[in-house]
Amino acid sequence: MTPIVALTCLVLAQAPSQGQDASDSPALAPPPSAAAVVASLESVMVHAIARAEPSVVAIHRDKAPNVRETRAVRGWKPPGDDPQPARPRFRTSDPDDSDFISFDFGSGVVIGDHGEILTAFHVVRGAIDLVVHAAGGQSFHAEIIAADPRSDLAVIVPVVENGAESPHLRPIAIGDSARLRKGSFLIALGNPFNAARHDGSTSASWGILSNVARRLESATVISGNPRPTMLQEFPTLLQLDARLNLGMSGGAVINLKGELVGLTTTAASPAGFDAQAGYAIPMDRTSRRAIERLKRGEEVEYGLLGIQPNDRSNRIFHVSANSPASRGDLQVDDQIIAVNDTPVADFYSLIVAVNAHAPGEAVKVKIRRGQATLERTIVLAKFPIEEEKIITTRPKPWRGIRVDYTSSRPITNGILADLGMMPGVLVTEVEPGSPAEAAGIKKDMVINKVNGRPILNPREFARAVADHDDPVDLETNFGPRTVEPKSDTPTRPPSPPRAVLDR
Repeated sequence: MTPIVALTCLVLAQAPSQGQDASDSPALAPPPSAAAVVASLESVMVHAIARAEPSVVAIHRDKAPNVRETRAVRGWKPPGDDPQPARPRFRTSDPDDSDFISFDFGSGVVIGDHGEILTAFHVVRGAIDLVVHAAGGQSFHAEIIAADPRSDLAVIVPVVENGAESPHLRPIAIGDSARLRKGSFLIALGNPFNAARHDGSTSASWGILSNVARRLESATVISGNPRPTMLQEFPTLLQLDARLNLGMSGGAVINLKGELVGLTTTAASPAGFDAQAGYAIPMDRTSRRAIERLKRGEEVEYGLLGIQPNDRSNRIFHVSANSPASRGDLQVDDQIIAVNDTPVADFYSLIVAVNAHAPGEAVKVKIRRGQATLERTIVLAKFPIEEEKIITTRPKPWRGIRVDYTSSRPITNGILADLGMMPGVLVTEVEPGSPAEAAGIKKDMVINKVNGRPILNPREFARAVADHDDPVDLETNFGPRTVEPKSDTPTRPPSPPRAVLDR
């Protein structure tokens, strides 16, 4: 029971009943002193910190000069036949040394039973090696299994080599930031100024939640780029009343139960807002969905309607041909007022509402058309992400090809609504020596029919080609192709599996 609730119950229990003369009442116990109330609150915070602190770690990032690619990735191999180790370490001093001083550090939070650690992507981006310091003086190397630039989230795991014992890590309980309100008491745990580099012991600070939906304005947006690319550039961030120092990115924001409700970020500096405030990525529906995919090493995908708004409003200015919006009968000048149960007031809240859902998911879009209020069911496409993303678990290829939504192609003209999405699926990879390569299938082709049956997305493609042991006819934007069953003796050996770092 929280101190405030306990105090309220005590006061109610001691109050005389209606109609009873206070003079006839037995002597009431004196109310608790202010010191007792504060001590009760202090006890709650101490227990919350004790519960969450073992799950918070310090992260050192090792970067090499002139190396921009993120290499501390599970399965990373150098291009070609270069016999370099999978995780090259170009360092002049050893982070495992207790006297080592790191100038490139951040924080992380253990979220999985197999040592999965959640952190901010910008903490580990570009790393050739990662060293983690955890509770109990534990120190180990780690590697990235997945990272998503749109949410700025990444998941890393310990590297266990030569039969060594796995580190003992305790996952934190994940709460729901949607339950937070302005004034909620919150505690931030992290690694300010690399204070945890020796013993893995984190630092704590506390305050209240100042706002539940702030957004940052990156330098590119401020300088005139009309298209934000990260979720933090939309109203999603938690604003705390305490500044977060260097090294706190990727740390935990917990409630008084010790549950993770936010991930701290020091990369946020919203224009026009308090420079002394701290910001955190909320553990809302969108983040929790992203975390589950990242824990599996999978790509995080975001839904797309295929419209262009009218001057950042929720009114439609343009509908892309062949887009979900077009197929769902959304029209120019329609005003979108809700996506499922989420109200929409402007362009920013529309993006947040749609991105909370995955491609292929059907959502109910409520619109105002003239004087009428209508509802349309829209099956979402995939929002394109151009920045580096890390994926180590990908769907199994079919006869040597992998496909994706046609809307996943990088935007070249800077206008999301003018994607010109073609019906079908986009070929993203063709394995050397595969039946698909032999049939003339090439990367960036669009497949729109399988055995004469139209398909709209990867899910429909997978169903159409499943359980076929015979040749399959594909209709592409470059004409028909017939893909034979996979041979036991490929003409050319396929490339070895490796992590995918898309840009």
